[in-house]
Amino acid sequence: MDLARPILSEIHPYIPGKPISEVAREYGVTDIVKLASNENPLGPAPSAIKAMKEAVASLHLYPDAGGYSLVHKLSDHHDADPRGIILGNGSTEIVELICEAFLEPGGEAITGPQAFFKYRIACQIMGVQPVMVAMPDYAYDIEAIISHINPQTRLVFIANPNNPTGTYLDKSAVDRLLEALPPEAILVLDEAYYEFVDLQNYPDGLEYVKAGKRVIVLRTFSKAYGLAGIRCGYAFAHPDLIASMHKVREAFNCNALAQVAAEAALDDVNYLADTMRNNRQGLNQLETGLTKLGLEVVPSITNFVLANFNHSCDEIFVELLKRGVIIRPMGPYELPTCCRVSVGMPDEHEKLFGALGEVLERLEVSD
Repeated sequence: MDLARPILSEIHPYIPGKPISEVAREYGVTDIVKLASNENPLGPAPSAIKAMKEAVASLHLYPDAGGYSLVHKLSDHHDADPRGIILGNGSTEIVELICEAFLEPGGEAITGPQAFFKYRIACQIMGVQPVMVAMPDYAYDIEAIISHINPQTRLVFIANPNNPTGTYLDKSAVDRLLEALPPEAILVLDEAYYEFVDLQNYPDGLEYVKAGKRVIVLRTFSKAYGLAGIRCGYAFAHPDLIASMHKVREAFNCNALAQVAAEAALDDVNYLADTMRNNRQGLNQLETGLTKLGLEVVPSITNFVLANFNHSCDEIFVELLKRGVIIRPMGPYELPTCCRVSVGMPDEHEKLFGALGEVLERLEVSD
């Protein structure tokens, strides 16, 4: 019996990284390293843990529906208009709110085949097949995107830095794109990995918002702040755009623990510094180790690398699972020979290198 809307037949659900518990059940391994979902290997910020423990006794109460305290904390932290901030159950929910508020059949949205998968799903849910612009060399092609913009364009989704490739657009490229947008279109800049970037030519999306541009900037506490499990994202935009998104938002979309944990984490500068230090060292270790194993590694400014095996990743992925190592195959992103590997701790990287060396040697013998 199929009573669903016809558009759903064209939607391929988002497939997250395999959880540790599933790998343990399926393969009977106990010492498991997960380097698949770009999580922070340091765990949650200690201040966030403390705040959540203190909030447990109040969980019989609904959370603040508008997240007043966290919104104003973000406003102070970023010197931004609190009316131009919205919270989400992760920044992925905000992607859906954007499509619900600004996209309908007849309108168009632009993204790319190697851009975050959730963009296309959110568009399809609204009855719109996104325009997929090719991404040569694992990066957005600004001129190609501009060539696809027309009067029907309503949304352009850009992850900067991009997940899953780790590449980025510099300020001149984003400026060029903004100049080409028609008055009815909005640029969505997904900056989930914003905190990891340390480059002079990287554009801070919030500056476009403050300048009155038609830009929505997404950020999250899931990555740098180690709070993926409580799902807390946020967005900056002109207050008028945010007001439209509030109209389609669930009343209690950001839960009470998420709000207090995020607010505490914002003040934990020592934790963030430790995260950045571990990430810089981890990126270098991953790039060096994977290159020594003969893989092509795409230079990254995030907390993960994209590695090209020049060989189908399906068998490699399964063989690594058997050895207690979880990485992320990129077949759904039209990169069947690539896997994404998250920064972990040094010993976790060494386990990956050892297991991967065994798998690659085995495949070479069988070939």
